[in-house]
Amino acid sequence: MNNRIRLGLACSLLGLLIPLIGCGQSAPQGGTETATENASEPLVESNSTTVDEPETQVSDPAIPPIDPQPETPKPSDPVATPDEIGPGPGRPLPSPPDMSPDPNNANVQTTAADAAPEPAPREEDLPQWEPEGPTAEEIARKAFQPPPGAKQLSATGRLWIDPQRQRVIIDGYVALKRGALEMFACPVGTKEHESIVAAIARSREVHAALLAVDATPGTPVRFRPEFAPPTGQVIRVWVCWYDADDQFHVVDARQWVQDLQTEQAMTAEWVFAGSGFWQDEETKQEHYMADSGDMICVSNFSSAMLDVAIPSSADADSLRFVPFESKIPDRDTPVRLFLVPVPNPSDAPSPSKPADRVELPTARDVPRAQ
Repeated sequence: MNNRIRLGLACSLLGLLIPLIGCGQSAPQGGTETATENASEPLVESNSTTVDEPETQVSDPAIPPIDPQPETPKPSDPVATPDEIGPGPGRPLPSPPDMSPDPNNANVQTTAADAAPEPAPREEDLPQWEPEGPTAEEIARKAFQPPPGAKQLSATGRLWIDPQRQRVIIDGYVALKRGALEMFACPVGTKEHESIVAAIARSREVHAALLAVDATPGTPVRFRPEFAPPTGQVIRVWVCWYDADDQFHVVDARQWVQDLQTEQAMTAEWVFAGSGFWQDEETKQEHYMADSGDMICVSNFSSAMLDVAIPSSADADSLRFVPFESKIPDRDTPVRLFLVPVPNPSDAPSPSKPADRVELPTARDVPRAQ
């Protein structure tokens, strides 16, 4: 019985399979070759990862580049504190702690030292500056003896007058050979940076010396309401010195000043303008204006003692005169100046001293120091 049942089931299944096999399509002719080729290719593991190559992006100049976002530190990374960050460009330095006492704190005690400032040091306690090398007066003293027959007027300078020959004599040295020029001579310690000669005398003393030899002062230059040149008696200035070979030289001081308009030596005369005085509002003390440096000027100044009797600007861009470098000896060369009043045209000239001629100094007037 069981065998019959099994045989019947097998026949039923066979009857169902036969129609299905008959309806199937035949395989293609190249199926064998394809299978063979597929069999020869290595098998690719199904779990392999495919890596995509990055695409090369073409930068567009019209689109600005995007800055990458700053990396956010991980919680595990140590973060530097402000005290650990050193000073650098663009980073302000930490402010120093405020050590001043709190006025609202009643526990803070103010001592006498905190309440009153320390007294200023006395002048004698300050370090004193001492110039290096000999002073100008020491150089002149070692170079020249006092002029014979002259009377010394300054106890602190090198200034004399010769009453008989009506001359004022001043010792000094060459301070400038090249550069902007506003003065021919200035007192030592004032305007040597723009003056050819530094004179060892104060301007007020030279003014008094000129009065002592009968020179007549005039008026300083005026700029308002309109320009008026300085006036006064003409003063001829001579310069004397010895060269390295101990040869004596004397020239008109104007030969050391070059006129940029003519490129020749200055021909304008110096006149005794006389400067003026100003009063200190606090001390009520009067000061001679030319003592600040304007002793013998080549630019017009209302404070000039001697000034050129022509328009000569003091503006840096309009200076008319410069040192005549090729005619001036080396800097620090000791010199002796002779200031001689030229007789006015109205004065009656004497036969021994005509108005158009002034006696030149000689080597006898400038004896060498022993």
